[in-house]
Formats: sequence, C-alpha cells, structure tokens
Amino acid sequence: MPAEVKLRLGNLFDGPSDLIVLPCSSVGTVTGFVGRSLEHYSIPHPMADMQLGEVEILPFTGGENIAQYVAFAASVDGMTSSVEAIESIGRALAQFSLENSSVRSISAPLLGAGAGGLQSERVVAALRSGFIPHAPDGASLVIHVLHREVFDRLKGHRKHLGGQQQQKIRAFISHTSSDETAAEWVKQLALFLMDNGIQARLDRFHLRRGMDLPQWMCNELALANKVIVVCDKAYKQKAEGRIGGVGWETMIIQGDMASLPPDSTKYQVIVREEDLSAGLPAYLRAKYAFHARPSASPLVVQEELLKELLDLPLDERLESREFTV
Repeated sequence: MPAEVKLRLGNLFDGPSDLIVLPCSSVGTVTGFVGRSLEHYSIPHPMADMQLGEVEILPFTGGENIAQYVAFAASVDGMTSSVEAIESIGRALAQFSLENSSVRSISAPLLGAGAGGLQSERVVAALRSGFIPHAPDGASLVIHVLHREVFDRLKGHRKHLGGQQQQKIRAFISHTSSDETAAEWVKQLALFLMDNGIQARLDRFHLRRGMDLPQWMCNELALANKVIVVCDKAYKQKAEGRIGGVGWETMIIQGDMASLPPDSTKYQVIVREEDLSAGLPAYLRAKYAFHARPSASPLVVQEELLKELLDLPLDERLESREFTV
C-alpha cells in the first residue's frame, strides 16, 4: 500500500509509534510542553544551531514505550516559518523511513502552526507534499491535532488536500523460533505479506539491539490492527508456562483479547503441527485457526491468510478521531 498522511485528534504522546517528532526553533529552543517532555523522558535538547526545515533524529533511549526514535524538527526561525521548511521536514521524515525498515508509523504535531504562524491547512498540505512522494510503501505520517475545532475544520477541508480514505493493515507476527526451519517459515510468511501490501512486523526485521524487548512487544501489539500468532509445540509450551518473550506476549494478548468484541478478527492463529491440538495454546482454542501442516506447502495458508486480512472491514471506532488526507 502507498504511503499516507493522516490527522488524529489527540496528544502526540497518547500512543506508541516508531518515530515521534518534536518541534523546535532554529536556535534549539522548545515550547514549555516540549521542554517538560524532554525533562520527563530525559531526552537531550536539540542542537543549538539548525537550519529552518532541518531534522535531527536520535534513538529514544528510555522512551521506548512511546517510540523507537525521537526527531527534532526546526519548524520556526525567530517567530516565523515557511511552507518550504515544513515540506523539507516531511521529506526528511520520509527519507528516514525509507532508510530504516523498522520505522513505518511516524507521529508529528502541526509543525509551524503555532509560533511559526502558518495556517493549519497549509501545514498539512506541506507535510503531505514532502512526505508522500518520498516515503516507502506502508509508511504513515500521523499529524496530531490537540483542539477539536481545528480537527473538525481540517476534516471538512480534506477534499482540497488530495487524499482519500483507505485502510492500512499493520500485522504483528507473534512466534517462537524453536529451530531454523520454524524461523525460516515465519520469515517467508512475513516477506509474502510484505510483497502483497501488508505491513508485516517481525522481530528479526524490526527489533533493534539494545531495545527493551517487552516494551517493544507492547508497542507493536498496540500499533497493530492485526496480530498473527504462529503456534507450534514450542510456542504452546512457552505460552502456557509464561516463558520468555512468548510468555510476555501471551499476557498482553490475553488482556487485549478480553477488551475486544466476540466477533473481532484482529487475532489470526496459525498452527504449524500435524496435530492441531498439539500446537494450540489453551487460551486460543476458541479461535478458528489456520492449520499449516509442516508436510504441506506453505503457499496455501499464506494465500488464505492474505485473503482474510484484505477482506477485513474498516475500524469504525477510529473514524471520528482520525482520517487520511
């Protein structure tokens, strides 16, 4: 699926993303809200000498519950900004996503619309103009809007911004690599889904060294609108024994599943054992699972899963608080 820009009503720190963008001036000053955030999360201050439109990106050490990376965007010079600068910021964010496959969900505020004096509509159009042509397929720039009246105004203006509503599927794959064959099977599944427009998220592709593993899992599960659970005997044992990463995921998944309606199809289960019951954890027995026998070709299950993912309806719960531009 192509890259997209969306507007969301709410605070920049409301939910996890892969990269969070904080505004600053060309001399490195920040607003009170951003300053308090830097202090709270022990984020170093931005560079003191930046060009208008320049972006500085750092690992978000200690803030992995919010994002993997934090970016400072010089969106104001003195008390002014420019459409060209905001477009340059959008382009820089797209380029970083292009160079880092783990970064697909980017959160930013209305850069330049406060101290910079730019009209919100012009900010959105400039960010979209800089981001969309240069971002990789599947990348998403979410612009957070704090005030309902601004959000509603932008929502009414979206027909002039050139965007259309579309559903993006970000699928987190929960699994355990009991041996190289199992690891390769899951890798090929992820690659197949990526080739067919699904944002498949897999630890071997998207987990950076040094990151907090349980927090990364929490973030991925929160960001995913679909979760694919690939089970076998080893996965069942770890899930039921609450062992390792699978144990952490099991606790998080059970909590999430309990909050979903009975007819939810967010969780798709694949069992890789000749005997279905041998690889299915007790808490997933009520799920209608895909049976991927090791003796059979994986292509059939891959295609069936893809069909299931692509036929899913839009999440109506987000329609009033988020839209694509």
